[in-house]
Amino acid sequence: MSDVDTAPAVTERDRSLDVAKGIAITAIVVSHVLRGLAGPDTLPRQSGTFLEIDDALYSFHVAVFALLAGVFLPAGVEKRGRLAYLRPRVILFTYLYVVWTVIEAGEKQLEAVGAGDPVDTTGFLQSFLTAYGQLWWLPFMVLASLAAVLARPWASPSRAVLSMAAVGVAAVAAWGWTGQWAFEEGLALLVFFWVGVLAGRRRLSRITTSRWTGWIAALGLLVGAGLLLLTNPMPPSSWIGPRTAGGIALGVVTSTSLCASVLAIAGLLSRTALLRPLGLLGERSLELFLGHILAIAGARAALDSLGVENFAAQIFVSTAAGLVLPLALWWLGRRLRFPWLFTSPLR
Repeated sequence: MSDVDTAPAVTERDRSLDVAKGIAITAIVVSHVLRGLAGPDTLPRQSGTFLEIDDALYSFHVAVFALLAGVFLPAGVEKRGRLAYLRPRVILFTYLYVVWTVIEAGEKQLEAVGAGDPVDTTGFLQSFLTAYGQLWWLPFMVLASLAAVLARPWASPSRAVLSMAAVGVAAVAAWGWTGQWAFEEGLALLVFFWVGVLAGRRRLSRITTSRWTGWIAALGLLVGAGLLLLTNPMPPSSWIGPRTAGGIALGVVTSTSLCASVLAIAGLLSRTALLRPLGLLGERSLELFLGHILAIAGARAALDSLGVENFAAQIFVSTAAGLVLPLALWWLGRRLRFPWLFTSPLR
């Protein structure tokens, strides 16, 4: 989030990591736009086209976030101490989880009441236990942060090897599985988080800034896209098909290849004019992640009321809304001195 890496080999902010997060959050918004539009008259959820696109996006977008979320953790812990690092982090994620569960689950309750249904108090309260919508990411971050801070895998080579082996086994066991309750979804992503913790910004910069960056981008994309087109790899989360050993193995290779490719592509794009817009999306990725679902739903409702049925127009407008409206809400909150939708007033 706002952690600062103090690795001596890199003295300036590596903007390519912001670009990588910008690419990932854009892919997340697009994937949720497509899932929202999926239907028998548009893009059937079980159609080959939808499943190929959905699997491709879910193979890398949240995995990239998990990887980058772990990058600055060791430096933050070593600089501040375990408790001083964990306390504000856990408070922030817990606070945002409660606030946005109230917002999203409450919006659904209002929608149901407007349609003539009674208030579902039990369903509303259960939303806090089941990680409503995309909000599962927040308890996942609490769990991953606690595990890494307690284990401190960067402290010695033996800790790194043993913890990586344990996390890898757990990730394979949970690959493609989506649990019902908070802290269950996304467990397979812990392996990407752990890689980020062990790699740090200095090692990742070898992917984003070295003379091999272009080759890594091309090779990772070639392997990942090829496996997606020719086989049926299982994304680390949100899989609706049967879990098989082959699908898991192919999924691990696909996600790893695409994550490496995204980092390398981000390194290349950070040398172009796209640095500023993609970097801004990356810097404000938390706000976008929290607010994009309601923005997409609002845009889709507005398009429906206007009678816009063109599929391409709906994708473009809804994606733009998912990226722009949360930024506008964040900016407005700062101007009104009420930033509490995206940051915690608690200390």
